[in-house]
Amino acid sequence: MKRLFCFSFSFFLLMSVSSVAQQHKTLDDYLTLAKENSPLLNDFNNQRYSLKIDSLKLLATYGLQVTGNVDAMVAPVINNWGYDNVITNGQNVTAVVRVSKDLLGKENLKTRLSNYSLSIRQLFNQSKISEIALNKAITDQYIQTYALQKQYEISSEIIKLLRDEEIILKKLTQNSAFKQTDYLSFMVTLQQNILASQQQYADWLNNYATLNYLCGIVDTTLQKIDPPLTLVSQILPFERSVYAENYKTDSLKLTNDAKIINYDYRPKLTTYVDGGYSSSFFATPYKNFGASIGFTLSVPIYDGNQRKKSLQQIQLQQDSRNKYFEFQKNQYKQQVIQLQNQIGQYRQMIETANQQMSYAQTLIDANLKQLPTGDVKVTDVILSINNFISLKSELVQFETTIYNLYNQLNNLTIQ
Repeated sequence: MKRLFCFSFSFFLLMSVSSVAQQHKTLDDYLTLAKENSPLLNDFNNQRYSLKIDSLKLLATYGLQVTGNVDAMVAPVINNWGYDNVITNGQNVTAVVRVSKDLLGKENLKTRLSNYSLSIRQLFNQSKISEIALNKAITDQYIQTYALQKQYEISSEIIKLLRDEEIILKKLTQNSAFKQTDYLSFMVTLQQNILASQQQYADWLNNYATLNYLCGIVDTTLQKIDPPLTLVSQILPFERSVYAENYKTDSLKLTNDAKIINYDYRPKLTTYVDGGYSSSFFATPYKNFGASIGFTLSVPIYDGNQRKKSLQQIQLQQDSRNKYFEFQKNQYKQQVIQLQNQIGQYRQMIETANQQMSYAQTLIDANLKQLPTGDVKVTDVILSINNFISLKSELVQFETTIYNLYNQLNNLTIQ
């Protein structure tokens, strides 16, 4: 019973270790880590929070302001030289607490707060555009890494096949069924494939390290990755894309800026109440405690037409945004059409390549069956294997291109 328990525990441990070692990483794993580690996306997030704080500061600015002021002054008159006592009273001490408030219309305050809300929306849109660019870059590198992984796996399968056949061919050569030169030609092909496999492994390892680098990951462990599941496109019309939303937000921001300029040229009224002590110590200084109430009114009269010029500048910016909007909308639509056409072409090429692969596989199987009997030339076997390798590599390249096209389609970027 004890031996059975030990065996069961050892088997469970072995299976657990094996399952961990065989776990594959997915594209979503890398995209999630890249977003979490991105300092740029974090910066956008912090900037949005900072603008929210600025909006709270604006509300506080137009709320009640309480200040304490202390002012002490002596103006001596020496030999009839000095300030006029009627003005200065010779000396003065003031210590008051003042409460003031800028009287701002409800719509005026709402417009100024909207400026922060629109700036936050702009940052959000820019963050989304940066996230699209990040997704595209990570997916590009993931696809490249996966393609090299596939190439290495194909090479490993071919090498295993060649090693198995090498054993058979060596015995046949020793039995004079084949020439020594046939055997050497076969060995050259085997060594060429081994060398190519070593190069592919080095490229796979390097690209895997680059993928970790782009995601901000420190990890030297080489781990297989799953196929990039990006063969589904959900194309939004340009009018619903983040790029269109960015233009709309920019336009609303410019319109809001124009409103703020107009509000800045309206009369400004500030009221205040203060209380405390103010005395020249001329008479009954102990009775100089009191309070006052008042207001300040500021009315813009003339500023050299700055207001008009500022509004003209905003209109010019609006015109530029509208032109960019129409141009990039056409770019967006053209990219979608072009990418969809390319995807259709490569799908046909993959279908043709798969048919050729079927014939190439059948030819290899037939040649390998005839090899032990000497009914096929070694050069024909080598040629059929090389053709198979070439077709397999082309198929991987076609599939990689399809993945890249879908990546571009799912993460459309406009310059």
